[in-house]
Amino acid sequence: MYLREAVGKFLLQLDQPVVTEYELFLRVNRLLAEGSFQGEPIMRRFQDWDAPRSRSLTRNLARDRVLVPDGDFRSGVWRIVQAVTAGSAEEVCCLADPFCYVSHLSAMDRYNLTDRTPIELHLTTPDRPIWNQLRDEKMDAELADISPRLEVPMLNRIGFKSRVRRREVNLHETKHPANPVPIRGGKARIGPIGHVFVEMLEVPRLCGGIRHVLDVWEGEARNWLAEIIPEVDRHTSKIVRVRAGYILEERLGVLDPRVSSWVSDAQRGGSRKLDPDAPYAPTYSEKWMISINV
Repeated sequence: MYLREAVGKFLLQLDQPVVTEYELFLRVNRLLAEGSFQGEPIMRRFQDWDAPRSRSLTRNLARDRVLVPDGDFRSGVWRIVQAVTAGSAEEVCCLADPFCYVSHLSAMDRYNLTDRTPIELHLTTPDRPIWNQLRDEKMDAELADISPRLEVPMLNRIGFKSRVRRREVNLHETKHPANPVPIRGGKARIGPIGHVFVEMLEVPRLCGGIRHVLDVWEGEARNWLAEIIPEVDRHTSKIVRVRAGYILEERLGVLDPRVSSWVSDAQRGGSRKLDPDAPYAPTYSEKWMISINV
Protein backbone atom coordinates (compact mmCIF):
# COMPACT_ATOMS: atom_id res chain seq x y z
CA MET A 1 0.00 0.00 0.00
CA TYR A 2 1.39 3.41 -0.96
CA LEU A 3 1.66 6.04 1.78
CA ARG A 4 -0.93 8.32 0.18
CA GLU A 5 -3.52 5.53 0.18
CA ALA A 6 -2.66 4.47 3.73
CA VAL A 7 -3.00 8.01 5.07
CA GLY A 8 -6.31 8.51 3.27
CA LYS A 9 -7.72 5.39 4.93
CA PHE A 10 -6.15 6.29 8.27
CA LEU A 11 -7.80 9.74 8.30
CA LEU A 12 -11.23 8.22 7.79
CA GLN A 13 -10.70 6.16 10.94
CA LEU A 14 -9.31 9.05 12.97
CA ASP A 15 -12.68 9.83 14.59
CA GLN A 16 -12.23 13.58 14.44
CA PRO A 17 -13.51 16.21 12.01
CA VAL A 18 -10.35 18.26 11.40
CA VAL A 19 -6.60 17.90 11.44
CA THR A 20 -3.85 20.54 11.52
CA GLU A 21 -0.74 20.46 9.37
CA TYR A 22 1.40 19.83 12.44
CA GLU A 23 -0.79 16.98 13.71
CA LEU A 24 -0.86 15.36 10.27
CA PHE A 25 2.93 15.41 10.16
CA LEU A 26 3.11 13.72 13.57
CA ARG A 27 0.53 11.06 12.77
CA VAL A 28 2.12 10.15 9.45
CA ASN A 29 5.51 9.95 11.15
CA ARG A 30 4.09 7.41 13.62
CA LEU A 31 2.43 5.51 10.78
CA LEU A 32 5.75 5.26 8.95
CA ALA A 33 7.50 4.12 12.13
CA GLU A 34 5.02 1.25 12.37
CA GLY A 35 5.64 0.42 8.70
CA SER A 36 2.17 -0.90 7.97
CA PHE A 37 -1.52 -0.08 8.15
CA GLN A 38 -4.24 -2.68 8.74
CA GLY A 39 -1.68 -5.42 8.21
CA GLU A 40 -0.42 -4.13 4.85
CA PRO A 41 3.16 -2.83 4.49
CA ILE A 42 3.47 0.84 3.56
CA MET A 43 5.57 1.53 0.48
CA ARG A 44 7.55 4.76 0.28
CA ARG A 45 10.21 6.15 -2.03
CA PHE A 46 12.17 8.34 0.39
CA GLN A 47 14.41 7.92 3.40
CA ASP A 48 13.31 10.67 5.77
CA TRP A 49 9.94 12.18 6.70
CA ASP A 50 10.18 15.98 6.81
CA ALA A 51 8.10 19.11 6.33
CA PRO A 52 8.43 19.39 2.50
CA ARG A 53 7.27 15.78 2.07
CA SER A 54 4.43 16.38 4.50
CA ARG A 55 3.31 19.46 2.54
CA SER A 56 3.46 17.48 -0.70
CA LEU A 57 1.35 14.69 0.81
CA THR A 58 -1.17 17.24 2.07
CA ARG A 59 -1.49 18.75 -1.42
CA ASN A 60 -2.11 15.30 -2.87
CA LEU A 61 -4.75 14.52 -0.25
CA ALA A 62 -6.42 17.84 -1.07
CA ARG A 63 -6.40 16.96 -4.79
CA ASP A 64 -7.98 13.63 -3.89
CA ARG A 65 -10.64 15.51 -1.87
CA VAL A 66 -9.68 13.62 1.25
CA LEU A 67 -8.92 16.97 2.88
CA VAL A 68 -10.25 20.48 2.23
CA PRO A 69 -9.18 23.73 3.92
CA ASP A 70 -11.51 24.47 6.84
CA GLY A 71 -13.00 27.89 6.15
CA ASP A 72 -13.66 28.64 9.83
CA PHE A 73 -9.91 29.10 10.41
CA ARG A 74 -7.44 31.47 8.83
CA SER A 75 -5.04 28.71 7.71
CA GLY A 76 -3.43 25.44 8.73
CA VAL A 77 -6.61 23.47 9.53
CA TRP A 78 -7.97 20.82 7.18
CA ARG A 79 -11.43 19.31 7.28
CA ILE A 80 -11.55 15.54 6.78
CA VAL A 81 -14.14 15.36 4.01
CA GLN A 82 -15.70 12.01 4.87
CA ALA A 83 -15.60 12.45 8.63
CA VAL A 84 -18.81 11.37 10.33
CA THR A 85 -19.45 14.91 11.59
CA ALA A 86 -18.19 18.42 10.89
CA GLY A 87 -17.64 18.77 14.65
CA SER A 88 -18.97 21.33 17.11
CA ALA A 89 -17.37 24.75 17.45
CA GLU A 90 -15.75 23.82 20.77
CA GLU A 91 -14.35 20.55 19.36
CA VAL A 92 -12.75 21.97 16.23
CA CYS A 93 -11.34 24.97 18.11
CA CYS A 94 -9.74 22.71 20.71
CA LEU A 95 -8.30 20.53 17.92
CA ALA A 96 -6.89 23.61 16.17
CA ASP A 97 -5.38 25.10 19.36
CA PRO A 98 -4.00 22.36 21.65
CA PHE A 99 -3.94 24.72 24.66
CA CYS A 100 -7.39 26.34 24.50
CA TYR A 101 -10.40 25.24 26.49
CA VAL A 102 -14.05 26.06 27.18
CA SER A 103 -14.29 28.76 29.83
CA HIS A 104 -16.40 31.38 31.66
CA LEU A 105 -20.16 31.25 31.08
CA SER A 106 -19.79 28.42 28.54
CA ALA A 107 -17.96 26.33 31.14
CA MET A 108 -20.54 27.23 33.79
CA ASP A 109 -23.22 25.97 31.40
CA ARG A 110 -21.29 22.73 30.80
CA TYR A 111 -21.02 22.12 34.55
CA ASN A 112 -24.71 22.98 35.10
CA LEU A 113 -23.75 25.88 37.35
CA THR A 114 -26.01 28.35 35.55
CA ASP A 115 -29.51 28.47 34.14
CA ARG A 116 -28.33 30.87 31.43
CA THR A 117 -27.57 29.61 27.94
CA PRO A 118 -24.61 31.51 26.48
CA ILE A 119 -25.20 32.79 22.96
CA GLU A 120 -21.49 32.88 22.15
CA LEU A 121 -18.90 30.24 22.88
CA HIS A 122 -16.32 31.39 25.42
CA LEU A 123 -12.87 29.89 24.97
CA THR A 124 -9.60 30.73 26.72
CA THR A 125 -6.04 30.24 25.53
CA PRO A 126 -2.76 31.18 27.25
CA ASP A 127 -1.28 34.55 26.37
CA ARG A 128 1.43 34.45 23.73
CA PRO A 129 4.55 34.05 25.95
CA ILE A 130 2.95 31.16 27.87
CA TRP A 131 1.50 29.68 24.68
CA ASN A 132 4.94 29.74 23.04
CA GLN A 133 6.51 28.08 26.07
CA LEU A 134 3.89 25.31 26.03
CA ARG A 135 4.40 24.91 22.27
CA ASP A 136 8.16 24.51 22.67
CA GLU A 137 7.71 21.91 25.41
CA LYS A 138 5.14 20.00 23.34
CA MET A 139 7.28 20.02 20.20
CA ASP A 140 10.41 18.94 22.10
CA ALA A 141 8.52 15.94 23.49
CA GLU A 142 6.71 14.96 20.29
CA LEU A 143 9.61 15.43 17.86
CA ALA A 144 12.30 13.86 20.03
CA ASP A 145 12.71 10.88 17.69
CA ILE A 146 13.15 13.00 14.54
CA SER A 147 16.64 13.93 13.39
CA PRO A 148 17.50 17.58 14.15
CA ARG A 149 18.85 17.94 10.61
CA LEU A 150 15.35 17.56 9.17
CA GLU A 151 12.93 20.41 8.58
CA VAL A 152 9.74 19.88 10.59
CA PRO A 153 6.47 21.85 10.60
CA MET A 154 5.96 24.43 13.31
CA LEU A 155 3.10 24.07 15.76
CA ASN A 156 1.46 27.37 14.92
CA ARG A 157 -1.04 29.38 16.91
CA ILE A 158 -3.99 29.20 14.55
CA GLY A 159 -6.37 32.11 14.22
CA PHE A 160 -10.10 31.53 14.67
CA LYS A 161 -12.68 33.46 12.71
CA SER A 162 -15.42 35.23 14.64
CA ARG A 163 -17.89 32.47 13.74
CA VAL A 164 -16.98 28.80 13.89
CA ARG A 165 -19.53 26.20 12.82
CA ARG A 166 -22.07 29.04 12.63
CA ARG A 167 -21.51 29.97 16.27
CA GLU A 168 -20.05 33.20 17.60
CA VAL A 169 -16.73 32.54 19.33
CA ASN A 170 -15.23 34.81 21.99
CA LEU A 171 -11.58 33.88 22.52
CA HIS A 172 -9.88 35.20 25.66
CA GLU A 173 -6.19 35.22 26.54
CA THR A 174 -4.94 34.70 30.08
CA LYS A 175 -1.73 34.79 32.08
CA HIS A 176 -3.30 32.23 34.44
CA PRO A 177 -4.36 29.29 32.23
CA ALA A 178 -6.14 26.27 33.64
CA ASN A 179 -4.92 22.71 33.36
CA PRO A 180 -7.89 21.70 31.19
CA VAL A 181 -9.56 18.32 31.22
CA PRO A 182 -11.28 16.48 28.33
CA ILE A 183 -15.01 16.85 27.87
CA ARG A 184 -16.49 13.37 27.84
CA GLY A 185 -17.66 12.11 24.47
CA GLY A 186 -15.78 14.61 22.31
CA LYS A 187 -12.50 16.29 21.44
CA ALA A 188 -12.99 19.51 23.41
CA ARG A 189 -11.44 20.52 26.74
CA ILE A 190 -12.71 22.52 29.68
CA GLY A 191 -11.20 24.17 32.71
CA PRO A 192 -11.61 22.15 35.94
CA ILE A 193 -14.64 23.21 37.93
CA GLY A 194 -12.54 24.85 40.66
CA HIS A 195 -10.89 27.00 38.01
CA VAL A 196 -14.29 27.97 36.62
CA PHE A 197 -15.21 29.40 40.05
CA VAL A 198 -11.95 31.38 39.93
CA GLU A 199 -12.85 32.74 36.47
CA MET A 200 -16.12 34.03 37.91
CA LEU A 201 -14.16 36.23 40.33
CA GLU A 202 -11.50 37.26 37.82
CA VAL A 203 -13.90 38.53 35.14
CA PRO A 204 -17.51 38.46 36.41
CA ARG A 205 -18.85 40.19 33.28
CA LEU A 206 -17.90 37.12 31.20
CA CYS A 207 -19.77 34.88 33.65
CA GLY A 208 -23.17 36.57 33.70
CA GLY A 209 -22.22 39.58 35.85
CA ILE A 210 -21.35 39.83 39.53
CA ARG A 211 -24.92 39.34 40.80
CA HIS A 212 -25.22 36.09 38.88
CA VAL A 213 -21.74 35.06 40.06
CA LEU A 214 -22.75 35.64 43.69
CA ASP A 215 -25.93 33.63 43.15
CA VAL A 216 -23.87 30.73 41.75
CA TRP A 217 -21.31 30.88 44.55
CA GLU A 218 -24.03 31.01 47.20
CA GLY A 219 -25.97 28.17 45.59
CA GLU A 220 -23.13 25.86 44.51
CA ALA A 221 -19.78 26.69 46.12
CA ARG A 222 -20.33 24.57 49.25
CA ASN A 223 -20.63 21.51 47.00
CA TRP A 224 -17.24 22.16 45.40
CA LEU A 225 -15.04 23.43 48.23
CA ALA A 226 -12.56 20.57 47.73
CA GLU A 227 -11.97 21.85 44.19
CA ILE A 228 -12.37 25.59 44.75
CA ILE A 229 -10.09 26.18 47.74
CA PRO A 230 -6.91 24.59 46.26
CA GLU A 231 -7.53 26.38 42.94
CA VAL A 232 -7.89 29.76 44.64
CA ASP A 233 -4.94 28.97 46.91
CA ARG A 234 -2.52 28.45 44.02
CA HIS A 235 -3.78 31.38 41.98
CA THR A 236 -1.36 34.29 41.69
CA SER A 237 -3.99 37.03 41.90
CA LYS A 238 -4.40 38.52 45.36
CA ILE A 239 -7.74 40.14 44.51
CA VAL A 240 -9.17 36.76 43.52
CA ARG A 241 -8.22 35.35 46.92
CA VAL A 242 -9.69 38.38 48.71
CA ARG A 243 -12.96 38.13 46.79
CA ALA A 244 -13.14 34.38 47.39
CA GLY A 245 -12.28 34.79 51.08
CA TYR A 246 -14.97 37.42 51.59
CA ILE A 247 -17.65 35.34 49.83
CA LEU A 248 -16.76 32.06 51.54
CA GLU A 249 -16.37 33.45 55.06
CA GLU A 250 -18.77 36.37 55.29
CA ARG A 251 -21.52 35.30 52.90
CA LEU A 252 -21.37 31.50 53.18
CA GLY A 253 -19.98 31.06 56.69
CA VAL A 254 -17.22 28.68 55.56
CA LEU A 255 -14.60 28.27 58.30
CA ASP A 256 -11.38 26.86 56.92
CA PRO A 257 -7.80 27.82 57.87
CA ARG A 258 -6.80 27.88 54.19
CA VAL A 259 -9.49 30.47 53.49
CA SER A 260 -8.58 32.46 56.59
CA SER A 261 -4.97 32.63 55.43
CA TRP A 262 -5.99 34.64 52.36
CA VAL A 263 -6.70 37.65 54.56
CA SER A 264 -2.96 38.36 54.35
CA ASP A 265 -3.68 39.50 50.78
CA ALA A 266 -6.11 42.17 51.98
CA GLN A 267 -4.84 45.70 51.43
CA ARG A 268 -5.84 48.56 53.74
CA GLY A 269 -6.44 51.90 52.12
CA GLY A 270 -6.75 50.46 48.62
CA SER A 271 -9.60 50.64 46.12
CA ARG A 272 -10.31 46.95 45.72
CA LYS A 273 -13.85 46.11 44.76
CA LEU A 274 -16.00 42.99 44.76
CA ASP A 275 -17.27 43.92 41.29
CA PRO A 276 -14.37 45.17 39.15
CA ASP A 277 -16.76 46.76 36.63
CA ALA A 278 -18.87 48.84 39.06
CA PRO A 279 -17.98 52.09 40.84
CA TYR A 280 -16.44 52.02 44.30
CA ALA A 281 -19.01 51.99 47.13
CA PRO A 282 -18.48 53.06 50.77
CA THR A 283 -19.89 49.76 52.07
CA TYR A 284 -16.96 47.44 52.68
CA SER A 285 -15.73 44.38 54.52
CA GLU A 286 -13.50 45.50 57.37
CA LYS A 287 -11.71 42.15 57.54
CA TRP A 288 -11.17 41.65 53.82
CA MET A 289 -10.77 45.38 53.08
CA ILE A 290 -12.88 45.22 49.94
CA SER A 291 -15.68 47.47 48.72
CA ILE A 292 -18.99 45.59 48.58
CA ASN A 293 -20.15 47.52 45.51
CA VAL A 294 -23.00 45.19 44.55
